[in-house]
Amino acid sequence: SAYDTKTRQKVAVKKLSRPFQSLIHARRTYRELRLLKHMKHENVKEFMFCHSVLVFSSRLYFHRYLVTNLMGADLNNIVKCQKLTDDHIQFLIYQLLRGLKVL
Repeated sequence: SAYDTKTRQKVAVKKLSRPFQSLIHARRTYRELRLLKHMKHENVKEFMFCHSVLVFSSRLYFHRYLVTNLMGADLNNIVKCQKLTDDHIQFLIYQLLRGLKVL
């Protein structure tokens, strides 16, 4: 996570790994950004902006970063760090289905 000084809130940052290396990757990146831009739901990350950083190496290229709101918890950490009860599993599935319904 990172801190957005403009909005004064914590945000999630995802590095888009070579999003334009091929036509397929470019389409996937475009679809992800387009979907996130139009979805507004508490169970789906909210797209904030995309940031590009120019990098000088053996050749010139850009690193692209997707910035979204920071969700309350990471599902992977929840599953790894605690024993889930049936009620907890039911609630997690409910939240996942609510997020999928938006799609």
